[in-house]
Amino acid sequence: MGEKLNRIITSKFGDKLRAFYTSVWHVLVFGLICVFCHVFEMTILACVLFTILLVPAFIFCKNLLILVPFMTMCSFALTENTNPETGYYNTPVRIATLIMLLVILLAALLFNLIYYKNIKLLFKKAYLTASLCLATSALMLGGITEHTFTLMGVATAIAIGATMFLPYSVVVNCVDYEKEKTIKLFAWTLVVVSVIIGCAVLKSYYIHNFDTTSVHPKEYLKFGFAISNSAAAYVVIALPLTFYLVYKYKYGFLLMAVVALEIFIIVMNYSRSSLVVALPGSVIVTIALMFKKKRGRLGYLITCGILIAAAVAIVVSMKDKAYDALFESFNGSSFDSGRFKIWWLGFERWQDSPVFGVGLWFLPSTGHDYTSFHCTPLTYLYCAGIVGLAAYIYHRYKTVRLVFSVKLTSERVFLALSIFAMLLNALLDVAMTSAPHLIFYAIMLGYIELDAKKTRADAIAAAEESAAAPEITESEQLPQTEVNVSASE
Repeated sequence: MGEKLNRIITSKFGDKLRAFYTSVWHVLVFGLICVFCHVFEMTILACVLFTILLVPAFIFCKNLLILVPFMTMCSFALTENTNPETGYYNTPVRIATLIMLLVILLAALLFNLIYYKNIKLLFKKAYLTASLCLATSALMLGGITEHTFTLMGVATAIAIGATMFLPYSVVVNCVDYEKEKTIKLFAWTLVVVSVIIGCAVLKSYYIHNFDTTSVHPKEYLKFGFAISNSAAAYVVIALPLTFYLVYKYKYGFLLMAVVALEIFIIVMNYSRSSLVVALPGSVIVTIALMFKKKRGRLGYLITCGILIAAAVAIVVSMKDKAYDALFESFNGSSFDSGRFKIWWLGFERWQDSPVFGVGLWFLPSTGHDYTSFHCTPLTYLYCAGIVGLAAYIYHRYKTVRLVFSVKLTSERVFLALSIFAMLLNALLDVAMTSAPHLIFYAIMLGYIELDAKKTRADAIAAAEESAAAPEITESEQLPQTEVNVSASE
């Protein structure tokens, strides 16, 4: 039975399946499912199709790269009407369907972990394991000396830790890393994520007849998988890796249109925290690539010129509306959207418990849902005290050290830029304590570590090869004239 199964898995059919699951076509199929099922609110169908895609992947592929599209995109099939909080799934048929699909998926995953021995690798210690566990432990202990300490806060901390650790461990220990090929695939995944979000934004505007006067778009830009700010944060993460594709391909300048689309999606989401990161960041990277990009430089310069001219023309032709929108978004009391109030509230309460903080579920007592104080460092400080902030700073130090541990590569640079963009956005938003966003963060950390390991291994191999190469002494070398004579003879 084992030999027969092995022959099937190693057959030409198996080879074709593995090629598909590690290609951009797999990513595109996942994206199409998300767009279709989100637009037509068929989340149950998305679950069925995801299962049909993943089961053969688990059976035929040892490389758990197959999980990256699922981890990054599965939540985008949700809508406001099919969100679990709506009770959409509370029918016997839907519950039974979900349970059956979950059992099938878990059985296929268990087969993969046992047959390919991935289970031995999954929880293998990696470079950032200790710092991730330390940060999670600090959040779990947050508010332990206060009455605001709750088991719900502990559960939230565990969820935050799990959504950082598990995807990171999967990537570091169970993904076959092929440098440029692997990162290009991930970059295309994030491009597809941006397109999915763009379709969700378009759908919301269409349903409300593109009304931006009688009702503010932020009132109806709620997608089920995120609200406008959180959706824009995904696009912020995608921007640097879209630039990576621009840099890598000879005709990558054509992908500047995708960059422009991603910025437009952020603008249409009315997300100020994302816009203040995306606009200056994109300008800086665009200028940097003018000097760094070698292949297709002329096309890149022409494309940038066209896009700049188009942007200026749009702003000039719509200057009154643009000014009104900017004034509305950034003037006085509306600028912070209550963030300053929340920050001050947290600071006042934190002073009573500076060591362990007030716990993750302090805010509901003030009438707010858990919002993580809309600032990552403040969240760790207020919720877990000085202990929590120290743990977060230590984790940050370890990630920076990892990036610069060996000679920089373009893959690691653009991955680091994506994480940096995410961290900047999280200074004004919830991304670094939002489980879906942390999955992206964990995957990027894993790829950075794999790239550092690969770069170090290549350098060692090159050094060993150079040392092992026999040295040709001067007496062993033929004079140029002798070589010419031998050749003529």
